[in-house]
Amino acid sequence: MTDFDPDRIYKQLADAGEDWADKQAAAELLEETKKSVLAELMNAEVGLSVSARESNALANPAYKLHLTNMVAARREANRARVRYDSMKVLAEMRRTQESTRRAEINLR
Repeated sequence: MTDFDPDRIYKQLADAGEDWADKQAAAELLEETKKSVLAELMNAEVGLSVSARESNALANPAYKLHLTNMVAARREANRARVRYDSMKVLAEMRRTQESTRRAEINLR
């Protein structure tokens, strides 16, 4: 049986939660700036119709890179959330394990 150390479990859970929060914020920032990046690229085009500027902006490598970074950040945020949720489940399992151990001691 593993050692039950509430302080260590709390620290791991807090670290995982902070990691998730940081990655969530990074993903949201990229998602929120998606339209701004597109607008900046469209505004850089002059003398073209709106649809032509939009088409050029959507094909621009800078916009494609922004989308790639946005998806990668969301993936990292999702993975961090899985780690955080897994840590919460582990903490609950350890709590149950320790309660069971104490109950077994009282039965003897």
